[in-house]
Amino acid sequence: MEEIQSQSDNYRSSSSSASSPASRVPSSNFFYLRKPGSVRQPISFEDSPEWEDTDNDVRVEEGGDSINVAITPTSPSLSKLNSGSLPSPPLPERAVVARKIAGASVVWKDLTVTIKGKRKYSDKVVKSSSGYALPGTMTVIMGPAKSGKSTLLRAIAGRLHHSDRMYGEIFVNGAKSRMRYGTYGFVERETTLIGSLTVREYLYYSALLQLPGFFCQKKSVVEDAIHAMSLSDYANKLIGGHCYFKGLPSGERRRISIARELVMRPHVLFIDEPLYHLDSVSTLLMMVTLKKLASTGCTLIFTIYQSSTEVFGLFDRICLLSNGNTLFFGETLACLQHFSNAGFPCPIMQSPSDHFLRAINTDFDRIIAMCKNWQDDHGDFSSVNMDTAVAIHTLEATYKSSTDAAAVETMILRLTEREGPLLKSKGKAGNATRVAVLTWRSLLVMSREWKYYWLRLILYMLLTLCIGTVFSGLRHSLSSVVQVKVTSAITWTS
Repeated sequence: MEEIQSQSDNYRSSSSSASSPASRVPSSNFFYLRKPGSVRQPISFEDSPEWEDTDNDVRVEEGGDSINVAITPTSPSLSKLNSGSLPSPPLPERAVVARKIAGASVVWKDLTVTIKGKRKYSDKVVKSSSGYALPGTMTVIMGPAKSGKSTLLRAIAGRLHHSDRMYGEIFVNGAKSRMRYGTYGFVERETTLIGSLTVREYLYYSALLQLPGFFCQKKSVVEDAIHAMSLSDYANKLIGGHCYFKGLPSGERRRISIARELVMRPHVLFIDEPLYHLDSVSTLLMMVTLKKLASTGCTLIFTIYQSSTEVFGLFDRICLLSNGNTLFFGETLACLQHFSNAGFPCPIMQSPSDHFLRAINTDFDRIIAMCKNWQDDHGDFSSVNMDTAVAIHTLEATYKSSTDAAAVETMILRLTEREGPLLKSKGKAGNATRVAVLTWRSLLVMSREWKYYWLRLILYMLLTLCIGTVFSGLRHSLSSVVQVKVTSAITWTS
């Protein structure tokens, strides 16, 4: 007990020294002063003072074309789950083992995206962004609203609008090539699900419409997707919503959207805002599920606006954007060090993502102006003098001259100097198969959604009887036709 108490005292003393008034403002103030100065040590917010575990690091061997996973000692991680320090429990009997996925390395270099204004392509949404994503890792693109997160994600996936223009290079396994159909999956921010189908039926019809091959093979793919997204408890439940009183929660619906892309068994999975409209519990469950999916070898790239401390600890790499500019790319802990070096250390009692967005979100300038007006009248909020434009410029300049940017350039060079195996498309389902599947699915949906389809059928039948009675006395002569027309006109006008 004395040894543990001494370690705890040492940890508190080091934390208090790092958060002294000379280096940072107490965490009770939301707005705080920027204190330029010397390089600071990274600030850890873990409860345990000792972290002597190892982490999985993906590296490229000099003499080979493939990317291998090596166990190398790393810096203290943000989470025991991320660092791998928790022992793996033994698998129970009849447990389903996750299928391994052959991921792919994705590199984007000097990527610039412009959108068409009123006259010409002048608005740069993404400006000279560079980064990479490796198999078995989660790479997150973070930033405030309208910072270019979704545009960068679409540019890497090759799903930009036809009017947008992209400049730069994208490499997949070291080769300049666009990802083919079936080699990657893209999950939109908002997706539409068929509420009258169960989760298993919805994924099964999705596999029939996308994958070639026999039906028995597609059933195994669907079961793998259900297991990968932890949907086994909801597999036989209706998705619901729309014409049903109650549907599945938003977290499960979001995981169903991701599972729909997993039936293709993609090498790379792109997700636009996986935590969109999710509460804290669903958010943590979603990220733990995605972390488990990444452990199978899949390359995950997704955007995110904000996250809690626990969720932030699950990320492998972070790409921080603001107004299209890349303020940082690298490991999550290195991002904390980067902000500390630039003069914006993270307070101990504040989430890292909250701290990042507070420093680079220009929308806070309006709050600062409001607080300054309140300060003139009441004398409070004396610490509100942090200009986000100055913070963005300082962070960008610090990153360009840092060793993190040099390390990214070196890694990009190593990943692109040799070409790896090309990603091959798995093919598509035939047109006849798609027509048959869509017809059968439509009949099944119509048989269940009686409020829309059966009532509509009854109304059409009544309308048919009404129109049929108008022409019931029609004869073959011209005069009878004219008489029926006059009678029908009088009927409709009256």
